[in-house]
Amino acid sequence: MTVASARSIGDLDTPVALVDITRLEANLASMAAVAREAGVTHRPHAKTHKTRQIAERQLAHGAIGLTVAKLGEAEAMIDAGFDDLFVAYPLVGDLKLNRLVALLDRARLRFEVDTLEGAAAASAFLDRLGRRVEVVVSVDGGAGRSGAATPEAAIDLAERVAELPGLELVGVMNYGNAYGASEPVGQAAIGRREGEVAVGIADALRARGVRVDVVTVGSTPTARHVVQVAGVTELRSGVYAFQDLKQVSLGPATLDDCALTVMATLVSHARPGRFVFDAGIKALAGEDYGWGTWGRPLERPDLAIIRATEEHGVIELPDGAADPGWRIGERVRMIPNHACGAANMHDELVAIDGERVVERWPVIGRGRFR
Repeated sequence: MTVASARSIGDLDTPVALVDITRLEANLASMAAVAREAGVTHRPHAKTHKTRQIAERQLAHGAIGLTVAKLGEAEAMIDAGFDDLFVAYPLVGDLKLNRLVALLDRARLRFEVDTLEGAAAASAFLDRLGRRVEVVVSVDGGAGRSGAATPEAAIDLAERVAELPGLELVGVMNYGNAYGASEPVGQAAIGRREGEVAVGIADALRARGVRVDVVTVGSTPTARHVVQVAGVTELRSGVYAFQDLKQVSLGPATLDDCALTVMATLVSHARPGRFVFDAGIKALAGEDYGWGTWGRPLERPDLAIIRATEEHGVIELPDGAADPGWRIGERVRMIPNHACGAANMHDELVAIDGERVVERWPVIGRGRFR
């Protein structure tokens, strides 16, 4: 039986990615309410799910558009019919800019800039073609990746970008890295700081006569805190749609919120206390976050996959743990550590209601890392 004709999860071959639509809808509604009640717009990050169907649900919950991580994801979403996207990534080089220009007549696009060199190159390229594209200047809010090094550097950069032809500066961007803070007080402080830094940059630019309409911030751990900062206009959050073990460890989610699981089959039980499943790194993604685990069974979250190779996921019973009684051929649903990475490992997500198969959703942004 194929996935297309499957009526229940028992008809599916494994490993297979499942989305509990009841949990998904609750997660989407919850974050939409956070943005709505704070009076900010919501532009969720589609890199988490990379599907047309979930993006449509996000828009139905009030999102004004989508955030994507790479231009390839933007291409996939535009091909699927979406027409308002923010590429939260610097676009560097003529190859990328040629692809960007090819999309401009089909969608409203903006992208991130964080260096004068990158902005100037994009300006020259776009101006030469008579095109003008919206950009936001980003600041490094603690993640240690893209973004101007300091708020002062971001202000200086934005002033220069505002004068460049081919680019239309519309705002500032910050991303507060709360992934190292598991205490609510610490996450709240990081979220507030994330918003305050972005708003401070925007206010300084306005005082210098530079237009700033958009102050875009947020991640799932900081979302509920950053939107409380006056002056924030736009929330970006992504993994909230599925939640995962990382979010559970941080506190914004519980195990009951986790909508994405990978169903695996027990293929080996050759040694007492050792259970080997057919879902390894290729099905669950490779993030272990230093935990030494790669996922936990939905019904037995006290257990964990403690070793994962490409094709094998191994659970070993710790001392004192009750034997789950799994038998060869039994299917077990695993909650991944990182839902975004796990979704990207699958060609499609199977939407389920209880054990009933509802739909299958192609992961159209899978592998779009360019």
